[in-house]
Amino acid sequence: MSDTATAGLSRLIDAVLEAEASERDRARVETTRTPRLNVEIEDPIAWTALFGYEAERYFTDPAFYFEQFLRQKLWRFEHFEDDVPITLEVPAWLGHYPEYTFLGMDVRVTPKGVPIIQRDHPMSQSPDLGLLAPVDFGSSGWMPRALRWYDDLLRLADGRLTVTFMTWNRGCLDLAVQLRGYENLVLDFVERPDFVHGLVGFLADQRNRWYTARGEYLGEPIEATWMADDWVGVPYVSPGAFADFVLPAYLAIERHHGVIGGFHSCGNQTPMQCHLLKLRSLETFEVSPWTDVAQSVANVPPSKHLHLFVHPNDVVVDSPERMEEKLRARAEHLRGRRFSLGTSGLTPLTDDSRAFVDRVKRWLGLAREVFAE
Repeated sequence: MSDTATAGLSRLIDAVLEAEASERDRARVETTRTPRLNVEIEDPIAWTALFGYEAERYFTDPAFYFEQFLRQKLWRFEHFEDDVPITLEVPAWLGHYPEYTFLGMDVRVTPKGVPIIQRDHPMSQSPDLGLLAPVDFGSSGWMPRALRWYDDLLRLADGRLTVTFMTWNRGCLDLAVQLRGYENLVLDFVERPDFVHGLVGFLADQRNRWYTARGEYLGEPIEATWMADDWVGVPYVSPGAFADFVLPAYLAIERHHGVIGGFHSCGNQTPMQCHLLKLRSLETFEVSPWTDVAQSVANVPPSKHLHLFVHPNDVVVDSPERMEEKLRARAEHLRGRRFSLGTSGLTPLTDDSRAFVDRVKRWLGLAREVFAE
């Protein structure tokens, strides 16, 4: 980096350190008001729109990524008064789907940040586990790239900020669907159940082995993990198929890590909640925009925490009156429950970033008002 670029990065790090030490941030850390509110920005799609860059550069130029990540961190902190503190961490992130490359699938991103994942893996034509090689922490898929990325970001941080290594976020079902294709896998549930058990078990085992290697590489113990499986939802997968084919893999992951810190699916999780309760360490249950709030309150014991995500349209499309109506409907079901509330990933729908910010602020203000009553 040039001296000018180095000085610019140093100023950005100074700004993040100053924000993290501020009274404003301390108030977010120490707040006891409930529910805690969280604004999610769709990363990187929203940021490419707000800052006018191409996503490929974000994931290939470490100096640009580092600086841009700090700018985004500061922008969010300055514009949205939710309950999420700014942190001193920079994730060595390469997008939402690097795990797919570990299994031989190609992953690309459009200039606007939309991921494109290969759909014609050889396994899509043949239900043969022999087509999958064991995942090697040092060499499979993007792992050499991920290791270089981490080292590059560590150098840029220069000990002033914490760089966190990437995680394996997917559970098992999303990967199985991408390998076989949705229609093939659903037929496999009926015609080749032993194959499905073998495939999902293999994926869970590779995930666990990867985390063991990650811990060894970083010199850290294996700790809690978070999982995402967007195909976990009715009508795409029945509760019975989930319990038979997917839940055993989740239990194996839980045994390996000790704790499942959270589980995400964009789909309708309501009929799966009785099975997800078998993950004894899962203390927070996500209520996605497609998951029924009232039924979730009935299904999930009061000892568990609920985290509700509202649909992006609730924030970026709805009128203030409609926003308030939806918030009040949720509040009615949630009286007496421990819960937090956030948006799903938001993206501005026009080039007017001011209008986008104003809409988010309006939703936050209404949420504060409604749930304070």
